[in-house]
Amino acid sequence: MRDFLQVLVNTSLWQGWGIAPNPYEAMILTVGSEIDRLATLLHEPAFHSKKHMMDVCLMLSYLLRQEEIGGHEAIGPPWLTSSTEKWQLLLAAAGHDLGHPGLMNATPYELELQSLDLLRALLLRLDQDDGFIPSALESIAPWILATDHGQYQALLHRLTINSPDHVDCLAMLLVEADLACSVLPIRGPLLTSRLCDEWAGPYPEKSIALRKQVGYLSFLASLQFVSPQSVHAGITTILHNSLSQLRTRLS
Repeated sequence: MRDFLQVLVNTSLWQGWGIAPNPYEAMILTVGSEIDRLATLLHEPAFHSKKHMMDVCLMLSYLLRQEEIGGHEAIGPPWLTSSTEKWQLLLAAAGHDLGHPGLMNATPYELELQSLDLLRALLLRLDQDDGFIPSALESIAPWILATDHGQYQALLHRLTINSPDHVDCLAMLLVEADLACSVLPIRGPLLTSRLCDEWAGPYPEKSIALRKQVGYLSFLASLQFVSPQSVHAGITTILHNSLSQLRTRLS
């Protein structure tokens, strides 16, 4: 994971969003090293693995790229992100499932809070007593908490108001990056199969329903990609097509 993140942050895309100084790059690479370390100590979940975290980081990069392709006028406030916010989002994407045990939340935000605790303990080792890292963690915490899928509909509802909050918009960008690969026509079924494997032990009934694609259809039907970045990237159209194809197969 660290090698992947090292290549990603050195691309012309991310270097074009450079900030000076940029403490986030070291933080992101530290998270990558920790993900690699945990993978050697623990059995990686079939779905919530390094590959999933790579998917989320890549999809986030693609969504943020739409601000350059479509132009700032096409995205507009409150969805536009600053260069600093882009790096914060990448940090959140890399660490949002840190230490994920392959289980579902028993209580709201349970696993997300565990990941934040691990992230906090890890990054505070880098702190230079200037308070920067606690401040950075405070910024990204609401976005990581928003990846609890049990909170998805509430976030969608808040974003339907006339003047949505910028923090909610940034949270949705991370959530959409987390979800987007699962709606792709080839990648989506592969990821669904991995989630079936992950759930086979602790949640056999959910695993069976997902493998029969009934659960997958319900999941896709519950999604909306509302950010201008996702709309411009064509994710909304891809979701519609994936739903149509799946409904045809199951009819």
